[in-house]
Amino acid sequence: MSFASLLAVVDGGDASTATMRAAVALGQGFEAYVEALHVRLDPESSIPLVGEGMSAAMVEQVSTDLRQSAQSHAKAARQAAEEACRAIDAHLGAANGAAEAGKFTCAWREVVGREDSVVAERALLFDLVLCGRPDDAQEGAYAPALEAAMFEAGRAVLVLPPGFEGTVGNTVLIGWAGTRECARAVTAALPLLAKAGTVQVVALAEEDEELAGAKSPQAAAAWLGLHGIDARARTLPLEDGAGEALMTAAGQADADLLVMGAYGHSRLREFVLGGATRAVLTHCALPVLMAH
Repeated sequence: MSFASLLAVVDGGDASTATMRAAVALGQGFEAYVEALHVRLDPESSIPLVGEGMSAAMVEQVSTDLRQSAQSHAKAARQAAEEACRAIDAHLGAANGAAEAGKFTCAWREVVGREDSVVAERALLFDLVLCGRPDDAQEGAYAPALEAAMFEAGRAVLVLPPGFEGTVGNTVLIGWAGTRECARAVTAALPLLAKAGTVQVVALAEEDEELAGAKSPQAAAAWLGLHGIDARARTLPLEDGAGEALMTAAGQADADLLVMGAYGHSRLREFVLGGATRAVLTHCALPVLMAH
């Protein structure tokens, strides 16, 4: 079990540094190809439709502001990638398709376009996608790269919070719900689980609820055992919401990785009513591996 290719989406935001550090660390550990992808905004296609109340001068100012913002984010993204590689004496080359199997390589790719469209296509060619956690001040935790990778490309995504500097995957907590999304996340995480020092499978249950069949954390631990992964299983009470309960359990376990299914409900329902995915994406302080 291994990763051969990792795609790190760096937007130049606060979490770009953490994303690149995790990407190069995992790439080195798995001897994988790591590609840092930055999608630069195209100001010309991003200017709002001009209405009667918007003058030519206003349009030009908007275009200038967008262009400057795009340049600033591209510079920050490139700097994050270069510093992460420099920290481990790795070279950041150009993404030219010359990667070799079983050889740790870091490459930079910059594309002008829409982030969701570019990521959706590029992610199809990678084993795992890494990206930064959405801004917790942004309503709805809008994350175009993350959602494009999961929904359009069908890939698992490792989400990094801003400022995270530790290892990823030494102590892993799995939030098990016995769903398709959860099973896909755990399957995607198998290379990390195989290397982990400690793995816990946690299921959440209502009062007096008995978890049986695929919903049982013991059943999930047994499945992992077939892969040679020693996992401890336990059930916790569901009290303040699934997302909050999982984050609390991860903190108590000193976990450096949370694995869980994402968007068991529709994205619209998650936005309107809230949900485990939204809570974790907005507030989780440790890396989260998600799949849909």
